Amino acid sequence: MSESLKTQMTRLRARLSAAEQALRAIRQGEVDAVLAPGPQGRQVFTLRGADHAYRVFLEQMQEGAAALDRQGAVLYANRRLAELLRAPLERVIGSSFRAWVAPDSRESFEELMSRAAAGPARAELLVRTQDGMLAPVLISGSPAGEEGLPALCLVVSDLSEPKRREEELRRQAELLSQARRELERQAAELARSNAELEQFAYVAAHDLQEPLRMVTGYCRLLERRYQDKLDAKAERFIAYAVEGAERMQRMIEGLLEYSRVSTRGGPLAATDSGAVFQQACADLRGLIQAAGARVSSDPLPVVMADATQLLRLLENLIGNALKFRGAEAPRVHVSAHARGAEWVFAVRDNGIGIPPGEQERIFALFQRLHPRSEYPGEGLGLAIAKRIVERHGGRIWVESEPGRGTTFYFTLRQAAQAGARRAKGANAG
Repeated sequence: MSESLKTQMTRLRARLSAAEQALRAIRQGEVDAVLAPGPQGRQVFTLRGADHAYRVFLEQMQEGAAALDRQGAVLYANRRLAELLRAPLERVIGSSFRAWVAPDSRESFEELMSRAAAGPARAELLVRTQDGMLAPVLISGSPAGEEGLPALCLVVSDLSEPKRREEELRRQAELLSQARRELERQAAELARSNAELEQFAYVAAHDLQEPLRMVTGYCRLLERRYQDKLDAKAERFIAYAVEGAERMQRMIEGLLEYSRVSTRGGPLAATDSGAVFQQACADLRGLIQAAGARVSSDPLPVVMADATQLLRLLENLIGNALKFRGAEAPRVHVSAHARGAEWVFAVRDNGIGIPPGEQERIFALFQRLHPRSEYPGEGLGLAIAKRIVERHGGRIWVESEPGRGTTFYFTLRQAAQAGARRAKGANAG
């Protein structure tokens, strides 16, 4: 063989070896372009194969990705995995992936490696970052599947945020459970309190009133039997005793009614408040006529209410307007307007009014703003009215100016089946 032919064969072997190396590099994704002869001489040709697209995708994905050899060494890692491990990419590539697994998770990782060699597998583990922090991750592994490629491909998902949300949900569930237990405790306490209140009401209705009736009866018996034998002072003392006993009896009866608002109330149902208003006017007809009053209303709605308690509420508010009247004949007007899922009622009068500093106090038990010699009563009517409204899930308040009248407002829920339907209005007195 001539020297020239030997030289050509050596050059061909070198070119073949270079071509094989280039093909191997292309196949394994180590290059993205090659320099080769072209129509215009030597040119750069970009490789647009699927392998390049996959590697671009891996770099842009939000999960960590790695390729391991059969010993667990990291042959490839994307930047997201390096961020998750809080380490430079060059520190991750070439390291053993086992070194990043927390000691408590090593056994689970070995099981994952064994299962992933045969098919897709996943496991939740803890990895230790470069700065020593533990991070929960979900690792999905699968075999590479071809000779000459990495033995295992991993996708690493950061579970820190899901775990944080899970822990927050668990904490919220625990707080909710605590709140539920507290509500149950309060409900039991309320039931116990209501039972005690019911017992008190029974005692007030029977045991406490019997001695008062006896005191009143004997005082009146003394007054009749010794009418001609007692001086004016003794008669006055007996009158004071009778009046005090009767007032105590009225207070006990008022407390009994106050306590029974919650314990003896009827169910809430669709109630025609216009019809209830007319009944209240009929019950108060004597007082209305005696005061020369005029009591009127707009068309009133159907509401969710206990009709008996709503009647008592209107009687209390209208009765107050008749009692605390000024020099002019009383004028009382009842109206209502819708607001969201409730009706806002207004009971307006032209009476003496209430000073601004006293407008909250009037709803408390036994709170009076005037002497009994001027305005009779025990200071229970508005306290009962407030308890009735609150039992219906509403609220009551007052707006007033001394000498220019008062308006009491209260809210009741709309009746779902009634919609916006209103009952016929009424005028009385």
